[in-house]
Amino acid sequence: MRTPPMLHMHARRNDARGPGKTGQQGAVLIVGLIILVVLTLLGVQAMRTNVAQERMAGNMRERNVAFQAAEAVLRVGERTGPFAVGNTDIVDLGAWDGTAPVPSGSIAAFDDGVAADPIYHVGPPQYIRIGLEIPATFRYIYPVTARGAGGQASTVVTIQSGFEPPN
Repeated sequence: MRTPPMLHMHARRNDARGPGKTGQQGAVLIVGLIILVVLTLLGVQAMRTNVAQERMAGNMRERNVAFQAAEAVLRVGERTGPFAVGNTDIVDLGAWDGTAPVPSGSIAAFDDGVAADPIYHVGPPQYIRIGLEIPATFRYIYPVTARGAGGQASTVVTIQSGFEPPN
């Protein structure tokens, strides 16, 4: 006669998941997908930040090129003039487009990297007090205004200096 098989003392789970399956495997998948979405969003944001920084650097370069062009032509204007009492004045320095009043001079073919050649204008002399000494000293100072453009025509720098020509 045969001996009966041994009975096991622990209970077996007998549900729809099958024997030995636990409910944690789906949770790992969901957590993994959430982590991937977060990493993707971080990567996209890093790329956007990089593009914004690239634009800012380009704009700063444009402004620097325009400023250097204006500075160069300002020095030319201070050296060459014309220094005359009948010069016309620029009414609104910020709105000067380089056409009215007519510029006094320019640097032709300044650089291939600029949208337009830099120009300057020498205004009428202004009788200005120099220093605080007594008796007061007055001299004629000519406003020299320069306008330079960057690589794009919309990037413009306008600067002005006061210049006293040598006697």
